Amino acid sequence: MAKKSLIPNNWQLKIKWNIKLFYLINSKRNIFLDKFYKYFYLMGKSYSIPIFLPIFYLEGGKKAVIHLMVSLLLTGIMMPVLKYTFRHQRPVKLLDNVFLLEPVSLKSFPSADTALAFTILGVITFYGTPLIILIFSIYAFLIAFGRIYMGAHFPIDVLTGAILGILSAFIGNFLVVNLLNIQIL
Repeated sequence: MAKKSLIPNNWQLKIKWNIKLFYLINSKRNIFLDKFYKYFYLMGKSYSIPIFLPIFYLEGGKKAVIHLMVSLLLTGIMMPVLKYTFRHQRPVKLLDNVFLLEPVSLKSFPSADTALAFTILGVITFYGTPLIILIFSIYAFLIAFGRIYMGAHFPIDVLTGAILGILSAFIGNFLVVNLLNIQIL
């Protein structure tokens, strides 16, 4: 027998702006964005992390890489715990006329792809130049927008994922500096 959440798995439908914003973004089809997100959404998956490691090393050395790994570990622990605690359904299961551009599994709340992107953004803000931070900001916001555009998540899922990703970066910094006592490697 499946576990039931204390919060109904369709609570996202009760938040009016959440549904309106979802449809506003998901219903506007664009050939360029459809093709772009067909590949770019993969940059929000955990297997894209090796692409970022050299940039972190160049920007902040070993400390930046360790900070990133600790923060991503925190995000990686939080996401499945929250997804399986809340067990909330994807938009395609709860709404009509959803344009779904990728296969989805797992649960909807919060967006793990967005959390990963914002964890990466949060950590690079400790080490990066303004240009690098701008590039990573664009990356994170494109991932977040794409989760809704592709029909995989509600806006509230994405917003929560972004907040948790930034939080992981700050907690990761605290752990690296205070508990692991890594100042300069």
